[in-house]
Order: sequence, then structure tokens, then C-alpha cells
Amino acid sequence: MMTPLASCAAHWVELSAAAAALLVLVKAVKYRDFTETPALLWEDVGWVVLGELAVALLALCGPVGHVVGTLAGTLLFAALWLDAVLFRVFTIELGPGGVGSVILSVLYRELAELAFARRFFAAHRFFATLPLTALLVHAGVPLAPPGAPSVGLALVLGAGLSLTAATSAPARARRQVFAASALLVLAALAGGLAPPLALALAVAGLGTWAGVGLVPSRRAGGPHGVRHFFIERPRPEPPGFQPRPEHAPLLTQAPRPPRPSAAHGLLRGEDVLLFTFESVGQCHLDAVRPGGARAPFLEGLWPRALRSRHHACVSPTTNNAHRALYTSGYGEGPSAGLRALREAGYRTVYLTTARTADYGLREILDAAGFSHVIDREDLETSAGGTPPDQALLTRGLERLAAVLAGHRPFLLHVHATHTHVPYRVAEPERFHRFDMAEDRGRFFNGIEEADWLFGALRDGLRERGLIDEPLVVLSSDHGQAFGALGYQSHGSAVTREELDVPLVMHHPRLPAREVAFSSHFDVLPTVVDLLGLGHDTPVWGESLLHEDRRPELLVWAGHPSRRTTSHYGLLLRGEKLMVDLTLGRCLRMDWEEEHVETVEGAEKAYLEALVSRLMSLRGVT
Repeated sequence: MMTPLASCAAHWVELSAAAAALLVLVKAVKYRDFTETPALLWEDVGWVVLGELAVALLALCGPVGHVVGTLAGTLLFAALWLDAVLFRVFTIELGPGGVGSVILSVLYRELAELAFARRFFAAHRFFATLPLTALLVHAGVPLAPPGAPSVGLALVLGAGLSLTAATSAPARARRQVFAASALLVLAALAGGLAPPLALALAVAGLGTWAGVGLVPSRRAGGPHGVRHFFIERPRPEPPGFQPRPEHAPLLTQAPRPPRPSAAHGLLRGEDVLLFTFESVGQCHLDAVRPGGARAPFLEGLWPRALRSRHHACVSPTTNNAHRALYTSGYGEGPSAGLRALREAGYRTVYLTTARTADYGLREILDAAGFSHVIDREDLETSAGGTPPDQALLTRGLERLAAVLAGHRPFLLHVHATHTHVPYRVAEPERFHRFDMAEDRGRFFNGIEEADWLFGALRDGLRERGLIDEPLVVLSSDHGQAFGALGYQSHGSAVTREELDVPLVMHHPRLPAREVAFSSHFDVLPTVVDLLGLGHDTPVWGESLLHEDRRPELLVWAGHPSRRTTSHYGLLLRGEKLMVDLTLGRCLRMDWEEEHVETVEGAEKAYLEALVSRLMSLRGVT
């Protein structure tokens, strides 16, 4: 009869084998289509062995210990599974802080409504049950007595893991899971044998495990399976880094107060309407890439406006994009541009149907210095429910009339929301040119609806006598990726789909012209310049009316569910460098992304160090 310690050791081996199979499946599914199928590293094995030893020892402490161990082991693998799902659907990684964030509160709705997510789960039906498998492993293995019960449970778990591998993992990962499942069964068999036979069977199992390459070497296998879920990826910034002469000026650049241009004061005293789409890139518009969404209001302004051929949102998440718009810099805090407007007698108002408190946006708006914020809390009626963007034309105009009545001039920032994942269309009977069953189709229909809404809102303000001929600024907070270079959604990369957004500025007295490049940093400096205002606060942006502007710009993807970003890049004159620490790649490309080069070796190390040093100098996390 086995002693409790011997039983614990047998269960430890079983738990470790099952956990190894679970981790192989998570890594294989997460990184499939991005990198070579990753194998377990020795470090991964260390996490598995130590973690499952803790679970086995807790089981010795009685029912309470068993419950704690079950919960700990199950929650870890559920979190790793969720991280893999998020990465495959949105190309963003989950960290421990993200589990309890607002992302989790909307995750299930977004996943349920996305056709892309439904196709993923349809193709990985058994992988969807991995959290349940993890629960069965950690709840059942420590309780199973030696002999037939333990072997029966091991066979069931091994069969489930192997079936998941057969339907969700590529060939190499399948072999690894089959080997781990075999070791699981052998360990269960060994638990019911005499010690010499148990030892021989355990050695045979370990030989089988290593023989099929479950742990091929210390360095092989690609990304870590567990470490970087808990620990942020370090940026490659070697001490003593020296830039090349052509890059050295980048490290000495500093913000400066905005300079007045030759057009300074051209629109002195005029109202300002700043319209921003949610998640709309330039390449999503038919006017830029035929086949995209039609935007008559935007397109009507385009040829008569100051516009940008390439306008970078700087960081493709809503909060980061808003900060860039208001502060014209990489940090947080008050907006020098809005302060200059308020000191000149402007009332500053923000209007949206989103609940700004949900995502921390309200803190950004308050810090920036908006005098009034009108959001969902103000637009909801007694009927309840989420108000559509059309509420901006009813309740929104009523609230604006109360806020702006008798007060001119003003700056009004209106942010639409329907084109955010999972893409809403309030009036599908009017806006249905594209397939509503497809994500991109709903997205394009939503763009066309939002464009109409902006035009209708401007007209509504005119009809109420609240504006005459305002300076109209139309842009987007950021873009949205639909697979370019392998990335999805936003906040995941600095691809053109996510980074390059429209920008037009129109007023009858403002001459039409196109600038080659700009960023969100430049929007308020241009507005302040045209209104004849100024300030002494150093910023990274400047008026688009200057001819000597340079295009160098540090960009980063943001971190929707982690403390730091693993994806960032650098815009140079006609060239973009992109560093992706998650996938371990560095790309060099043109702004249009028509020519993309994967950089390797010493050149990769240099470019990663260069952009990482700029991240540190700009204080970007």
C-alpha cells in the first residue's frame, strides 16, 4: 500500500504531465499562424513542475488544501487560455491586471458578436473546453486512488487532451501532447505497482516524453509559456548603446512651444467643431482605398480642406489617442491648447454616447481641462438602455443648447462610438451596403452612418443658431486592423490600418492644401495657430502650416490589458520601423506597407535598441 508521500509523488507526476500538455496546447494555439510551432522550454517545464508540486502538496493538507490547489491550478490555465483566445481574436495579450479590468466585463459580448471570434471557436471546438479540462485535472487527479480509478481518469484526460491537440494544434504540438498524455497514463499505472516496476515505468515514460521532443533543448521552442503572462517583457535596451550618426539627432530631440505660422490668426474668434470617428483608418474609406466605406460628409470637405496624406494617431487605443490629441505629447495631464482656448474665452465641451467613466476616459477629459462633458449619463432616458449615436441629434443637441446658449466662441469635440468592436449600426435599413453578418461589413456600414451623423449634427447646430461657419476638424481616434501583417482589432500593432487615420480641417477662409504627414500631436497646435492664440508649454506637435516640419515620430500600440506595451515603432521620412516583442520580430517597411522587410541579426538588435531607447527617453511604458 502506498504511503501518502508516495501517492503525492505519483499525483505530482500525473499533474505535471497533464499541465505540460495543457501548456503546449495554449502555446500552439496562441502563436499558430504567427511563429513556428513553439515547444516547451526548460523554463516552462520548471513552472509546470513547481506549480503542480504545490498543488499536490496542498492536496495533502486535506479538503481545504485540495480546494485551494484546484482553484489555483484551474484559474491559472483558464487565464492562459483566455490570453490565447484574446491573442488569436484581437492580437492583444492578457496580463494579471487585465483579468479584473473593464476588458473582461465586455469581453463576452464582443466575442459573441464577432463573426471572426465565432469562426475561431468553430475551428477550435475542443480547445474551447480547455478550462474545464484544467478543472478536471486539478480536482480529480489528487483525489483518484491508485489503481483502476487513477488509470481510468488518466485515460479520459489523456484522450481529451489528445483530441484537442488533433483538432487545434499543428503536427509538432500534437506529438508533444500525445507524449505528455502517454506519460500521464504511465504515471497513473506506475502508482499502482511495486516500487521497482513503478520506477521502470516512470523511466520509460520520461524517455518517451523526451524522445518525441517535448523538451528539445534549453533555447528551442519560441516564446515563453508562463513567464511573460506575469512579468512584462523587457525592452531590448543594452547599456552603452550608441546610435548611428543618422539616428543620433532622434535622441536629442525635445518638445518646444508651438510657433506661429504665416496663417496665425486667420480664423480668430471662430468656433471649432472637432469630430472623431471611433476606430476608422484612412484605408477603410472608399476615397482612399476603393471598395471601402463611402463618407459623403468627409469627402465633401476633402478637396476644400487642409488635409493630411498620412496622419498618425500616435497610439491606437482610445485613451492614448485622446491624450495625444489634447496634450500634444506622450504623457498625461492638462492640455496647454485647451488652456489657451479657455483663457481666450472659449467654452470647451466634449460630447459622446459612451460612458466615459467606464474606461478611464473621464479622468483624461477632466485632466485635459474640458469645462463640460456630456456622455451616456446625460443622454440616457427614463426608458434606459444604451443610447445609439443618433441620441446626439436629439438629447445631445438639447444638452448642447443648454450648455452653449449665449456663449460664443466654443470648441466642441464629438466622438462617435458605433464603429468600435463589435460594430453597431443603429439604422440598418438605411446603412446596409455591406454584409451585416460580417464584421468588416458592419464596420463599413457603421462608418457610413457616423459620417452622416456628423453632417446632420453640424446642420442641427446651425438650425438652432449655435454656430455660423465653424472650423470643422474631422479625424478618428485611431484605426482598426482586419488582418494586415497578421494583426486584428486595435491596440495590437502600429500597422497602417491601426495608425494612419483621416484628418481634414475646413473653413471657407482656410486655403485648401495637402500636407505629407501629421499626427494627433499637431491638431491642437494647428487650431490654436489658426485662432491667433499661443502658449509657452513645450509640446511635440506644431502647426501644419509650417513648411519645415519633420516626420520623425515614435509610435506604440498601447497596452489594453497589460501595464506595458510589447509593440512599438518609429516613423522616419518615408520609412517605418516596427518592433514586436511578443512575436520576436522587427520589420522595416514603407508607410503604405507595400514593401515589408523582416530584419534579422545584428541589424535587428540595433533597430530594437534604437526604438527602445526612444521609448525610455519619451517616458512611454
